Amino acid sequence: MSFFYYGQMTLSSLSVVVQATKTTSFRYLETQFGDGYRARRQDGVNPIMEKWAISTPAMATDKLVVLEQELEALGTDHFDWQAPDDDTVKKWVLDPIEWQRSYSSNALASISFTISRFYV
Repeated sequence: MSFFYYGQMTLSSLSVVVQATKTTSFRYLETQFGDGYRARRQDGVNPIMEKWAISTPAMATDKLVVLEQELEALGTDHFDWQAPDDDTVKKWVLDPIEWQRSYSSNALASISFTISRFYV
């Protein structure tokens, strides 16, 4: 299910469609010993990794181009965004640094990309 987005979307005002997915994983270090014993501990100060597979709602192509230019200008830098299920704004990066444009008609398109939580 998707809808048409009327406003100008930016990375900070990013709106996602229902098909967007969040993946959360926990980084840890593990050592396996010969007697079957395993030792595990968290890896680093910020071991919880969050990723979002984002798909924007369909929008007019002239508005989509503005968001695409913002993605190009972002490059390897980070941006602030509040995820739909979160009560705080966090820092995010494109990971990998690529995106796809999908057309639902000649005048409407959406962008899909993946972002990862970025700790500064």
